[in-house]
Amino acid sequence: MKFYTTVFLAPASQESVIPALTAALAPFDANDYRHEPFDPDAAWDWWRLPERAVLPLRPEHLDDSQAIRVAHPGMDPVVVAAPKGTVDFDAIRRAAREQAAGAWDAWTEVADAHPGALPRVHFDELHDDPDEAQRAYLLQPAIQEVAQAAATQEHPYFSFSLLLADPVMQFSGEREVFLAQAAAESVATHAYVTIDGRWLSQYTNDRGWDAHVLAMAEYLDSLPDGAVIARVWCHI
Repeated sequence: MKFYTTVFLAPASQESVIPALTAALAPFDANDYRHEPFDPDAAWDWWRLPERAVLPLRPEHLDDSQAIRVAHPGMDPVVVAAPKGTVDFDAIRRAAREQAAGAWDAWTEVADAHPGALPRVHFDELHDDPDEAQRAYLLQPAIQEVAQAAATQEHPYFSFSLLLADPVMQFSGEREVFLAQAAAESVATHAYVTIDGRWLSQYTNDRGWDAHVLAMAEYLDSLPDGAVIARVWCHI
């Protein structure tokens, strides 16, 4: 399994960021685990700096000397670590909210045109055969419209991933809650390591993905602008 992990570090000079990052991850090395007791959901067997841009900088900080940039062979340098205040988290969240709002409104239009759509779980309870349950779910007019739009691969919001996620369930709550969740998810990663050395993920206390992303967003917001945000690509 490969996944992104965000490592939060205390304010540091540029030359000390990578050593601090290495030290923060070291206790979770599956081959030399030092954060007892061993937790398979809080471990890695290798990690490396990402090859793609993961931390967009604010326009006024594009040339900031405090950002850690890595250039892989044949690729442009990418920012993999930077002080929190230089990273454009506002733009990331804004884009996520706009996308979520568009999807919500598009589904609302479909649901209003074809009222009474039921979630996939309803058909799972009616049919012993999962394939039969899936067919019954997909035959609903509202779901058919989403499926046909997804098939074009041109709709800005309706995709096969949304179809599989069940839009009836996805958009069953309150619009603002959905948008806030999307904004939190846009800055979240599979796991994160706090400044005081805790590895946290959706498996921590079985809190689940939704609670995980909200907790990570809250932790991010609580840190001073000088705290360093680093992203790594992990494997376990």
